[in-house]
Amino acid sequence: MTRFQLEAQIARITGEPLNRVRRQGFGLIAEDRDSADVEEVSLVLDCPFCRQPVPYPGPATDGSEAMAECDRCDVYFGFDICEVYATAAQKPSTMTCRRVC
Repeated sequence: MTRFQLEAQIARITGEPLNRVRRQGFGLIAEDRDSADVEEVSLVLDCPFCRQPVPYPGPATDGSEAMAECDRCDVYFGFDICEVYATAAQKPSTMTCRRVC
């Protein structure tokens, strides 16, 4: 989680403006990277049809807009980068985090 993601999530939960949250000085606590319980994260976005998380496809290499793919709905769809959020790297059916934008 980045500092921005932390601040944005706190602002969303508390209803406070982002600038006010930033002035409060929230920060990240460094974790021991060798710890066995460090979980990996993945970037996902929600399918507009079934509302289930799908993997973020990353930027397109040829300069065109990237399209996300939902295997459940068997569709490709466009998205805004603000719709992308981080979640624990798990099976898509168990992802529960929400975006911060």
